[in-house]
Amino acid sequence: MTGRLRMAVAAAIATSLTASSLLPLVHRGAWIAQALGAVAVVALTGELVRRLSVPRPLIGPIQLTVLVPYMLLVLVPDVSGPFPTPGAVRAYADLLDAGGSDVQNFAPPVPATDGIAAILVTVVAVVAVMVDVIAVTYAQAAPAGLPLLALYSVPAALAESGLGWAVFLLSGLAYVILLLAEGRERLLRWGRPLVPPGGRGGAGGPGPRPWGRGGGRIGLATLAVAVAIPAAVPMTANRLADDHKSGGSDRITTINPVVNLQNELNRPENVDLLTYQTDADDPMGLYLRIAALDRFDGNSWQPSEQNLTDVSRPLPTPQGLTSEIRRDEVKTSISVEKNYRQGSLPLPYAASVVDARGNWRYSHEGRLVLGDGGQTVSGLKYTVTSLDINPTDEQLRAANAAAPDMNGYRYVPAGLRQAFQPIVDEKTAGATSMFDKAVMLQNWFTSSEFTYDTKVPKGNGASALEDFMEHKTGYCEQFASAMAVMARMIGIPSRVAVGFVPGEPIGNNTYQVGSHDAHAWPELYFVGTGWVRFEPTPARGTSPGYTETAPMPVATSQAPTAAPTETSAAPTPTESQACAGEACASPTPSEAAAAGGGGDDTWLSGLLIGVGIAAAVALLLAGPMLLRQRVRRRRLTALSRDFAVDSGGRDPGDAVLGAWQEVLDTARDLGIRTQESETPRQLTARLLGAVGADAASGTVGDGPGGTHHASADEALPRIALAAEQVMYAPEAPQRTIGLAEDVRVVRAALLASVGGGARFRAAVLPASAFRRPESGPLDKLRSGREPMAAPGEG
Repeated sequence: MTGRLRMAVAAAIATSLTASSLLPLVHRGAWIAQALGAVAVVALTGELVRRLSVPRPLIGPIQLTVLVPYMLLVLVPDVSGPFPTPGAVRAYADLLDAGGSDVQNFAPPVPATDGIAAILVTVVAVVAVMVDVIAVTYAQAAPAGLPLLALYSVPAALAESGLGWAVFLLSGLAYVILLLAEGRERLLRWGRPLVPPGGRGGAGGPGPRPWGRGGGRIGLATLAVAVAIPAAVPMTANRLADDHKSGGSDRITTINPVVNLQNELNRPENVDLLTYQTDADDPMGLYLRIAALDRFDGNSWQPSEQNLTDVSRPLPTPQGLTSEIRRDEVKTSISVEKNYRQGSLPLPYAASVVDARGNWRYSHEGRLVLGDGGQTVSGLKYTVTSLDINPTDEQLRAANAAAPDMNGYRYVPAGLRQAFQPIVDEKTAGATSMFDKAVMLQNWFTSSEFTYDTKVPKGNGASALEDFMEHKTGYCEQFASAMAVMARMIGIPSRVAVGFVPGEPIGNNTYQVGSHDAHAWPELYFVGTGWVRFEPTPARGTSPGYTETAPMPVATSQAPTAAPTETSAAPTPTESQACAGEACASPTPSEAAAAGGGGDDTWLSGLLIGVGIAAAVALLLAGPMLLRQRVRRRRLTALSRDFAVDSGGRDPGDAVLGAWQEVLDTARDLGIRTQESETPRQLTARLLGAVGADAASGTVGDGPGGTHHASADEALPRIALAAEQVMYAPEAPQRTIGLAEDVRVVRAALLASVGGGARFRAAVLPASAFRRPESGPLDKLRSGREPMAAPGEG
């Protein structure tokens, strides 16, 4: 095995071992086999193109290009064929986007969804290319540890309890393997170590050990120490973590799950999160809350800092609820999937008794039960007793204004208040109470004037709400935020709750909740009742009963429509809905072509663009070949000039050096190595040996003045002798006639000595075309040569 091949194998092993650090982050799946396959593709492609003497800057891009069809075949096999297609690329991009949503939603270990698998395989493949290029192509093993370190650092930072000593040992061993392979390669360049027969030194003592073996022992010893010391020394950080888990903290800032709503609703697959069984009379009204966002600064809704206490039994009475309000006791049993690691218990409002194992704390402000010390709901089974609060519309209509201590729930930035106040006044005109105004706003949002669409830009700040009110298109985040802001402008304290709609019934009063059931809705505060739910989002969830029976003036000329009870992902508007109020006619063929962007013109423009791209790619690929032909033609033309008759101020020595450089470049193009330390005579002997006796003695070249019979074993020494005279003699030769034909003879012999593949590569992708100007050995000699004195000069 050659040293370069040994380095390639070491780079592939190092990347594969480091990729094992990702295993604790993801549940089992086929992604690891796909990732290892990508590593193998990178290694094999790199070794192949390096054997073809491809210029080093091109090796990495070639590896990435070969990876593309592999990635499409293994990740999107249903839409990918032998060659990449635009549809396959779009499907791959959709997979990455879905994977990004999964990463934001789940905590490790995440489910091995198709999107997450696509991200992991892509990351490992890119790291494999980086390691191979740095360690093998450019022979720099030490810097190649940086991408390996980056690959290890991400799971190390995300894993709650660390990756463990075994994963660390594997990742460290990967780097040691890389360094050992490079060290062995460097040492072998100096030859074999001088060891007496039998491997022993004089007098039977041990002989000198190979340096690489000693370096390997040092690396392995270092890894062993790094693993042993943390296990033996008690760490203060661990004790602090234990103190935190024991209940030492009384404040937790909850995450803001509203930022993930759009990603969840747009995911291609509906991932199961939890199931629950309930005895509620109206299960479709049983929303599960995980957050309450009560602070609005004009840019976004955020949760307040939570003042936490121990979870009491029962929990305190809901804020603002009086004994006059009817409430029914509901019992619910909830079972959470292991892949869902939310740090807040999904609970119906208002929970009164919670039986859940683990380290949980209670937030009175948001009426949430939050995990402390890293506690999550992953795989948890728990029961909840909650109060189904059922105020009448008369009770809500009679509610007085909330106390001044609720002013924080009424804050709206002045600019947004100025923009929305005319709309609020118009849509609530004629209402006699704050409750009536709230119901009129809800009915306005659920009317046909608004469209539910999850593809709009995400956001719930002032600019997003202004855009939402202008286009009247959005999803639950915008609907809930807009109604909460407008409720505050009426004078009603409000906040935005985040959680899940009831989910899909699966029998026996049991419901399955998935990622597509994520939802946001406004909660409004009424004195005597407390916080109550409203549902302004069309085609999502159900409207509370107290908002459907209240008689009130109609806020708009259009009758409000009741919100459907669909709980799955929002359907697209039907044809009848989309055509409400206008005639729906099938478009004519010309209209369809216009709507599609021009019909035949679009096809023609696409064809022209494709032809242009193909021509540009062909010209780019032909560039090295054309450049190499131009250089060769210029050199041969210079050699055909008789400098003794017509010098024209030119130095014949440059033409001779050009002839010798043409021999060197031809050898390099064919994969024959040349060394700067070799003299022309040494290289001549080696090239003639590589050509072989038959090819060297049987070459015939045709010169411009007729047929010139010569053999390579005669022509090459003549070129070498002329080059030596230029390099070392006090006077350069005055004639170069015949050297052009000698160059052609030598070139033909070199071409005949290799196979057809090498000849094709030399013609289409010549390595010498990528040599930097003034970088060759003859260029350096030329730059240091004294110019030949002109005739007549002393």
